[in-house]
Amino acid sequence: MNTDKFASTNDVYNQHAAQFVQHFERKLDTTELDAFLKGVPAGGYILDAGCGSARDAAYMISKGYRALGIDLSEGLLAEAQRLHPEVPTQVMSLTNIDFPSDTFDGVWCKAALLHLDRADIPHVLKSFANILKPGGKLFIQTKAGEGEGTQPVPFDQKLTRYFTFFTLDELQLLVRDAGFRITEAYDFNGQARNMISRDQDWVVILAKKD
Repeated sequence: MNTDKFASTNDVYNQHAAQFVQHFERKLDTTELDAFLKGVPAGGYILDAGCGSARDAAYMISKGYRALGIDLSEGLLAEAQRLHPEVPTQVMSLTNIDFPSDTFDGVWCKAALLHLDRADIPHVLKSFANILKPGGKLFIQTKAGEGEGTQPVPFDQKLTRYFTFFTLDELQLLVRDAGFRITEAYDFNGQARNMISRDQDWVVILAKKD
């Protein structure tokens, strides 16, 4: 992995964690959360991979599921523990997932693959398949597009984050190659769904470990 490309982004998260978390918390959208949870057994164990403020994991716990959040940003996780102390979290990179096989009933990965090098995605998806139980559910949402590059931070146009963008076709192929059966795949525009969101297209995949 070319860590230099993304190191500055992690620094931005750590240095401005409180502002990012405030931004994340006001944008809870349960559309995909509710659809994903319908496929997870009651009380099932879910990994929130790239949990940020642990907003989504907290929602899962409120619905009776068990959840664990991992993120590379220690600053974001400190804020997560302050806001959502009910969510267990730990510092972990998605490129070095360290859990036993067949641990989780679901893996929720929202707006996290976009901070990884494209070359690392097959390995990460295979790691997700490994830690999921047979029949386990996978959710991915990431920024739509081609190539990679920077975008300004929503609350400060002078700050930027680095992203890898994916087309829906590209991501579907990667998910299938990792051993998943796709149950739903689509894209949507964030601003069209919620006016407080920016004009950003997202790709969504729901899949099942065969």
